[in-house]
Amino acid sequence: MEIESDKNQPLYICPTYIAENGNGDICVSDVRAVVVTDAGGMLRFRYQGNSRDFDPYGICCDSSCNIIVADMKNDKIHVIDKDGTFLHHVTYDGIKMPRAICIDENNNLYVGEWHTDTVKVIAR
Repeated sequence: MEIESDKNQPLYICPTYIAENGNGDICVSDVRAVVVTDAGGMLRFRYQGNSRDFDPYGICCDSSCNIIVADMKNDKIHVIDKDGTFLHHVTYDGIKMPRAICIDENNNLYVGEWHTDTVKVIAR
């Protein structure tokens, strides 16, 4: 079954990673956007980053319902709130091509990079 937006357009082009937020929203990294729907599949918003080459991959949500997204091409990790407003970038010296991310109950962020065999832990 393909989920469509209110304009009869597909919500997703090529969904890559998915996470459920604490508020029940479904957050999906897609081609050049993060697509967030409510639990019923209705589009809430699209976040398209703050650079032209936004390339979202790994996605997770913290205990405050913020959405954390690995931006692989720009070597950045974006933090947006539950309504799609950009909050800040998570900074960590030497991070290159972050791809997979997750967060634990203590808000430690685990980042897997595309070209290394290392998982970096960032205390928040």
